[in-house]
Amino acid sequence: MKVFRDLFIHLNGFRIDSLIDLFTEKCVNNWQRALDREKNAGIIGEKAFSFEHTQGDDLERAGLSLFQKDGDTWYVPNIIPLDSSELSHDQYNKILENFLETIVRPSITGLPVTTNLTGDVLFLKDVVGEDVAALLHKFSVLANKSTGSSHPCDRNRWFDFLIAVQRKHISLNTDLLINSLMEDGWSEDRAHDLAIEYEFAIGLLDYKEGK
Repeated sequence: MKVFRDLFIHLNGFRIDSLIDLFTEKCVNNWQRALDREKNAGIIGEKAFSFEHTQGDDLERAGLSLFQKDGDTWYVPNIIPLDSSELSHDQYNKILENFLETIVRPSITGLPVTTNLTGDVLFLKDVVGEDVAALLHKFSVLANKSTGSSHPCDRNRWFDFLIAVQRKHISLNTDLLINSLMEDGWSEDRAHDLAIEYEFAIGLLDYKEGK
């Protein structure tokens, strides 16, 4: 499933203010510092450093801010479109990648600062593990896809997957579940039905566990 990428910047002892000064020096062509946006963050009690990508080089006009993740790590939690209501996954990721390549990496050459850019595709196994993902795949391969989980044998394999997820206390996004089911041959409608079953079943198992 396509996802929005995350950028983490690890200072490793380097001062954030000094790093931002270096970033600002690299703001040429389609990048500029957005000081007004930083003031807005200050109003809500958070320190942020903001930059804006002006329209050009085949990328959308958008703004991003660096916030503190923990003591030594800063990250970009979101990119805000300035000329449209939303960005596609590809548009978002290309802007973030451009910020990394144009501003961040040239600035940190020779410094102890490191970066981590997460992938743009998320697989079920990345969230639930190979063993649990295999249970869902087994259910999908053997199930009668016209009846969903209603046949006793199919239902048991579906239950095996549900129980395995709940026992690991995994937070599984239903969009990822739906996408994974469709990749295994389920129709969109059946995948949505199973996702609804999933949410109910996990809620019930969590409730029973908490009793």
